[in-house]
Amino acid sequence: MTEKTSPSSPPYARNILLLLIGLSLFRFVALYISPLNLFGDEAQYWSWSREFDFGYFSKPPMIAWLIGSTTRLFGHAEWAVRLSSSLLHPLTAYVLFRTGKFLFDARTGFWAGAIYFLMPAVWLSSAIVSTDVALLFFWALALNAWAHLRADKDMKWALLLGLAIGFGMLSKYAMLFFIFGLVLCLVFDKQTRQAIASKNGLIVAIITLLVLAPNLYWNVNHNFSTLTHTAENAGLGGRFFHPAEFAEFWVGQLGVYGPVTLIMMLAAVAFVLKFKPNKTALCLAIFTLCPLVIISVEAILSHANANWAVSAYIGGTLLLAHIATSKWPRTLRYAVGINAALGAILAIVSLSPNLTNTLGVANSVKRMRGWPQTQSIIANIAKQGHDENAFIAIATDNRLAFYDLLYYGIEQETRLPLRMWMNSTQILHHAHATAPLVASQVSDGPILIVNHFQD
Repeated sequence: MTEKTSPSSPPYARNILLLLIGLSLFRFVALYISPLNLFGDEAQYWSWSREFDFGYFSKPPMIAWLIGSTTRLFGHAEWAVRLSSSLLHPLTAYVLFRTGKFLFDARTGFWAGAIYFLMPAVWLSSAIVSTDVALLFFWALALNAWAHLRADKDMKWALLLGLAIGFGMLSKYAMLFFIFGLVLCLVFDKQTRQAIASKNGLIVAIITLLVLAPNLYWNVNHNFSTLTHTAENAGLGGRFFHPAEFAEFWVGQLGVYGPVTLIMMLAAVAFVLKFKPNKTALCLAIFTLCPLVIISVEAILSHANANWAVSAYIGGTLLLAHIATSKWPRTLRYAVGINAALGAILAIVSLSPNLTNTLGVANSVKRMRGWPQTQSIIANIAKQGHDENAFIAIATDNRLAFYDLLYYGIEQETRLPLRMWMNSTQILHHAHATAPLVASQVSDGPILIVNHFQD
């Protein structure tokens, strides 16, 4: 595809690099000086990262591999555990720039990269470590490979597409939504059909399965724990109508993508579905709608977290940039500016515990505060036991507390094993599977119980 340029066109490639490098430096510094402790899920991923494997109890292995890579290079401080997020997000934005430039023009590519990099969810997830970050990178890479493959049937794009889908699946099984979108594009788009319904499609399938095979083998040998947990997470059962959950999910999307950009993106999707300006835009609408529709159905049938449909905003961002740059350019600038301001405020507030208290938003970060002090208090209590009254273990009834205590060194300081109180007959998470407090241990001696109260 040819790029539309003129001698007076802004240097979009330089501008996107300046934005990505400049804002990334700010986020790196903010990450390094952040006072926020690891959230329990982050601490759990860190614990997985200490032992390489092809799968873990509730998630595929990519998150542990990324944390293991950064912590082996930089140590185990909170910022090093979270570093991969700040590294991957600018790469994802740059892939979007390249994809938008290839499909449409450099201006579309610039705005696609800028919209993504400044969306509220990216501001937030740059300061934590989560499975969504790698998923979004590989989804963007897969979309780039699809765009090139439908225009150029070169085998290298089939290889890239297979690798991107495979590693996306190793990041989060929500990468399946991309496959659903690809199948629908086969139906509605001749170029996609010609590209995939050939030997290249076979190559994509083989590469995807080869990349995913070790994780599938791990699941076979672990009673399909990751796949089972993912299915159970859907929570389908009981009453099949939850309008409040549906409404909460969509209100959450305003915070994920941005209040104005979300409305504009939905308007862009509606415009494409109504007027069908070109097949490329139609396919981007399909890739956008697949996660949104599936998770919306999930929300109304059971429940859905706001981030479960975040992959929709890769194709949605490209589509918004394509439509808005020609139809609503001024509104687009204002919308992205609002996201930038909201993100900057979020970053600044999160760096100041006093400011979060003053503004009355301390509740939003309370689970990421005070864990070193909590660990120290519990350790001092554990050390009070001596002789025949000495504790033989520490046990907690909460998964998140278990992993935060583990990360902040309760076992090293007390030289006591940390155990998970089995308050269920089922193994519900990794701590249940690897460190259960079994009945025989209870009779061996006194155990310090750390009970977690919800407020």
